[in-house]
Amino acid sequence: MQESIISNVILPLAIAVIMVTLGMTLTVADFRRIVVQPKPVFIGLFCQMILLPALGFAVAGLFALPAMYAISLVLLAVSPDGATSNLIIHAGDGDRALGITLTAITNMLAFLTIPFGLSIAYSMYGTGALDIDFPVVDTMIQVAVITLIPTLVGMGIRQWKPQFAENSKRWSKAFATVFLFLVILALIIQNWDVIVRDGPRFAPAFILLNILSLVVGYFTPKLLGINFVQSMTIAIETGLQNSTVSITVAITLLNNNEMAVIPGLYAIWMYVTGFALAFWMARRSPAQAVERAAA
Repeated sequence: MQESIISNVILPLAIAVIMVTLGMTLTVADFRRIVVQPKPVFIGLFCQMILLPALGFAVAGLFALPAMYAISLVLLAVSPDGATSNLIIHAGDGDRALGITLTAITNMLAFLTIPFGLSIAYSMYGTGALDIDFPVVDTMIQVAVITLIPTLVGMGIRQWKPQFAENSKRWSKAFATVFLFLVILALIIQNWDVIVRDGPRFAPAFILLNILSLVVGYFTPKLLGINFVQSMTIAIETGLQNSTVSITVAITLLNNNEMAVIPGLYAIWMYVTGFALAFWMARRSPAQAVERAAA
């Protein structure tokens, strides 16, 4: 009964609150950058919504992961980026406006990208107990309920009560951090036997996915003429996914706790590479600014 309450009530409610607080950081101007700065925005979306899922499928195939973990890795790859990426972009003195815009768009489209990616994953890897008719439309509706609608509500609150939205930033980030930590801790405890048994097999997969996504997220825009700061911003947005959404979809919508293990462990790992990248970016950014000024 306790697990049912956590899965069916507490987790969806918590992710909805987190998405509302995310929405309270967004404005309509964040979406207007598609027109003002279309090139970096579209390249960033291409990296996140096309290249990253492709990497997810490729890495799952490379490591020949069991169906459950292959689908879990794809779920992680098709999830949007979250507030963590914007925090790291801020720490690294990246392009905050570009980061927020990419976060806004990918979260708005999550109700399409997650069901679409999962439907392909289930058709490719679904065998035995996983061999089911994946409910694409139902999942689209359910993901929209926990991502799109709360984000729109948050944007509405910011428009209606801008001071309240601004004042809530500190406690909302603390809530999201503490909640995610408790969920990950609970997952690790609950699935400790699985982690010990299969950890050496699936940990290299999500670590490689993270590193490849950061590399691809940086060099793709760089080769297309985007400057260093914006390329690094796109790399962080591409390499750091919203593990909370992945965990919620796995536990609540797919009703599979083991599918939440990879996103849970990934949530810890991405802080390592994310803040390392932010530190390097912060050191490089002043030098890049001098070079641009001199040119």
